[in-house]
Amino acid sequence: MTRDSNNCSLITLLLFFLLLISITNYFRFRNIELYLTSSTNSDSSDVVAHYQQESIKQLRKNALLTAENDRKILFNASRLTNNQDFYRKVVEEAYCAQKERIGEKGDGGKYVCNPKKVKKNCTLISSGLNNQIGFDKHIYEATGRQCKILGADIYQQEQPTRDAYEQMNGELFAAKIPNEITIPQILEKTGRIDVEFLKIDIEKGEFTALEPLIKDYFVCQIFIEIHGLPSDHLRMLQIIAKCVSLFLFIF
Repeated sequence: MTRDSNNCSLITLLLFFLLLISITNYFRFRNIELYLTSSTNSDSSDVVAHYQQESIKQLRKNALLTAENDRKILFNASRLTNNQDFYRKVVEEAYCAQKERIGEKGDGGKYVCNPKKVKKNCTLISSGLNNQIGFDKHIYEATGRQCKILGADIYQQEQPTRDAYEQMNGELFAAKIPNEITIPQILEKTGRIDVEFLKIDIEKGEFTALEPLIKDYFVCQIFIEIHGLPSDHLRMLQIIAKCVSLFLFIF
């Protein structure tokens, strides 16, 4: 084969890969665009206008200036054993104007960004129930009772929990995540294509359960209980950071 033929083959191969990347990116961002424009409960122009305020732009500018130093401080904290001190060093990456406390006070509650702005027929996932579903009931009400809630736990839940889920038109799964069932499999079984809110507390299973989900599915907000030392927490944040292109940020 001549040198010209080799060059021609190489150019053709490179063009093919560029075309493949372009098509992949098109569908990825097209899916995100469709998701964001499918909501019927929010005025997108108002949302965009709010986050284009000069004060918000200044916050972003300041964050960029301190980003490198913030990373060093967080890394140093991850080498110690104090989880509370570690999270004092975690810097917010996204601004949410309307946070709402959902669930019980203390360990069971989470701060949710704009729960009333969800699209119709959205998907809520709560994993690691242990018959404690205060968050589940509250988030179902806060989203206007218009979302499908899916609950999962390693054990079969007691009758009051099953009754509550039935009243919410939810579905329960009794299996260990991710060993016996994965979150993507739960979505497939229920015919869901994305996740609005994901609450996950599965005793170290989060380290292997989360990444396959956020790589292949659009997940809007994640509320996660991370177990272990600060180094483990940093590793989990790094896993989530891989999906920055899917707009997952700490708020």
